[in-house]
Amino acid sequence: MPPAERHDYFDRARGVAASALFAAGAGAILGSLLEWVTVEDRPPTVPNDQLDRLPPLSGIEVTDGWYVIAAATVIVVSAFALILRKSSGWGWLAFLASMVIGAVAVADYRDIQGLFSEVEGIGRGPVPGLGLMLVIAAAFVGVIASVAAVAASPREPID
Repeated sequence: MPPAERHDYFDRARGVAASALFAAGAGAILGSLLEWVTVEDRPPTVPNDQLDRLPPLSGIEVTDGWYVIAAATVIVVSAFALILRKSSGWGWLAFLASMVIGAVAVADYRDIQGLFSEVEGIGRGPVPGLGLMLVIAAAFVGVIASVAAVAASPREPID
């Protein structure tokens, strides 16, 4: 058989897992650039000194977004290395990075009120934004895809 036809089931599964890892990393980066917190129904009598601190705030403005971007970059690099090196170590690295993203995003989701105590009493909220939800979804996809990548990869790299 020609070398192009020697791809087995595990090669295809690793390719799908790497594609999902790339999508999870890109989604986490995009989510950290979008809004994490919004305030619904802002009253018209907001003091001028609090206008600059009012949500919507992105993940980067919350500063936890930088941690998400760093871990998402690790996931994207792991996805490419998984295809090139075919080693399960890259899947484990992506798994750990996905866990970091999930931990940061879920902690911020659970403490959304505590992050913005200085804007208390202004409007209804604060409530989680689209970016935070996207980061949580990306972490979930990253965990599932990295486990699939580990299952479809040998322990040692194939030459």
